[in-house]
Amino acid sequence: MNTPTVSFMRVLAIAAVTCSTSVQAGDESEDPCYPDNRQATSTAVSRSVLGVAYASTRDVSGRMYRNRAGVRPGSVLVDEPVAVAPAYSSKGGMSSSKDAKVSAVSVPYPNKWEVFGSLFYYSEESDGSSYHHRSKKKKYEGPKYGYGSGYGSGASAFVSGAADTSLDVYGGALGVEYHINREWSVGVGVSASTGDMEMDAVGNADVDSVSVIPYLSYYRADAFGSADFWAGLMYAYGAHSFETRRFTGGGIASGSPDADTHEVEFTAGVNFGDDDVVHGPYAGMRYITGTVDAYTEVGPGATYFGEQDVDSLVSILGYQISWKMRGSRGTWVPQVRAAWEHEFEDGNASVFGVPVDSVDEDVAVVGAGLAYYFDNGWNLGVEYEGRFGSNTEGHYGGVKAGKEF
Repeated sequence: MNTPTVSFMRVLAIAAVTCSTSVQAGDESEDPCYPDNRQATSTAVSRSVLGVAYASTRDVSGRMYRNRAGVRPGSVLVDEPVAVAPAYSSKGGMSSSKDAKVSAVSVPYPNKWEVFGSLFYYSEESDGSSYHHRSKKKKYEGPKYGYGSGYGSGASAFVSGAADTSLDVYGGALGVEYHINREWSVGVGVSASTGDMEMDAVGNADVDSVSVIPYLSYYRADAFGSADFWAGLMYAYGAHSFETRRFTGGGIASGSPDADTHEVEFTAGVNFGDDDVVHGPYAGMRYITGTVDAYTEVGPGATYFGEQDVDSLVSILGYQISWKMRGSRGTWVPQVRAAWEHEFEDGNASVFGVPVDSVDEDVAVVGAGLAYYFDNGWNLGVEYEGRFGSNTEGHYGGVKAGKEF
């Protein structure tokens, strides 16, 4: 029996079998049932690696905030015994040594140690870009199969580039700092964070990260006449774990790539002003390099992703103003700043060794914060930073507490 209804059912069955078997792991399918959004997925993962690495290591101890404001380690008063010269006797001579008295004098000693902790939140949104790989005379390459039209029937045949992505990261850090003397300090922090990434219609991912952050800080008062000089050097190693979910048209393919990053940042500045108002320029360089390990997805339309390299080299040039206002139990220190960052690595996201994404070359950065340094060695602070580029926008907020002793 070959009625129109039976014929139609046969066509549907053949189409279903074709869609369910057209993609194998590693294939580069051009079947409309399975859009090739691998480049968009890889680019989003690369972007998020850089974003998480930056957020997890940013001014982990608050040392740069202190240096820009000219805040030095506090002191503790220590009572030291001092012998008091014996008084003259009534007969005109000096009293015997047994009559000498011992008094205590409070002497200030700089605090040597500080323990600190912080909590932070970072969000970042990046605009996507896409283009379509075309081959000749494919009947499904019409506009109805364009990118963004949905997955399944009518999805894109082969989409490359980058999807609109959003990244949200929550984390915290703990650490300790040792003041070698009034000029040099050394410290180490450990940061942990978790977050999620949305890749528009491509998929989404969860990311967990742990970073170890040693650093060295220097501050020299009156280095250039009445102007102070400060500098800081930081290194960070980050281990990042992803759980990706990619929409393939036939379902969801999931993967579990790991990534690691190495970050080096050097910043220096000059402070002008007096005890009440401190202002001055600062400049620096930040380099992040890392690798996303190769992995194979599982699920419908699963594929193999090769190893990816991520790199970012950024110059920093900014200016800050800080105020010091005496409170009842310490000192208030508000601060505002603005900076320009330039990215030298134009294509820092790659897929299968081929650069596929360009990043903002120039980013405007604005920041503001408020800290309170107690006389007893405690300090509390809040800080905000906004990052604005032509394709990327990020917002950072953090709270920090520390205790010197």
